[in-house]
Amino acid sequence: MSDTITTHPRLTAAGVFNRAGTLTIAGAVLLPLAGVTLGSITSADGEGTWAHPIHPTAFLLMSIGLSIGHLLVVVGYLEVGRRHGGTVSSLATLGALGTALVAGVEIWSGMLARTDLEAEVIAWLDRSYLATSVLIVVGTLGAGGMLRGAGSPLALPLLVNGAALLAVLPFRFLGAEANDGIVIAGLMVWSVLYVWLGVRLRVPGGRAR
Repeated sequence: MSDTITTHPRLTAAGVFNRAGTLTIAGAVLLPLAGVTLGSITSADGEGTWAHPIHPTAFLLMSIGLSIGHLLVVVGYLEVGRRHGGTVSSLATLGALGTALVAGVEIWSGMLARTDLEAEVIAWLDRSYLATSVLIVVGTLGAGGMLRGAGSPLALPLLVNGAALLAVLPFRFLGAEANDGIVIAGLMVWSVLYVWLGVRLRVPGGRAR
């Protein structure tokens, strides 16, 4: 009688791929879900503060939800880097770094809920959002561009995602307050686009069509 070694399904290559893709999809869903549900809880108090018109407690909880969503998406970037070496891996890691950092900025933002909009720390918060956004755009578009040349099905989700965030940045950091609706809608679209990447990552080698 021969011995049979059975590999636990969670430890197989396919299991790793599915887990990375699933976590990325979960993050993509959590980001807009946290924004829509908790961001809709408003308060008449606190006018002129960072959180207004969202209730400060809801704003903090929303920031925590957004942070968790970003950290789940980091798994997707790391999986892209794991599958590809060289420059693609470095660029995907840059995207992961920017996404992890923006998760931290979200927590910081939540802690500043009751801070006056004119406070210097709010200006630094905005600069931090800009810096992390640039890292994400460069890493995402760079990795997508490299993979496009290699014919990878992971390329298009990355390129579209990076382009979506890039399109929002001028409205977010150079536009007037009247552009807030455009910025929120744009960020929602950008977040949901990670679902596409997650679906592609669920297939070993990213061979989904």
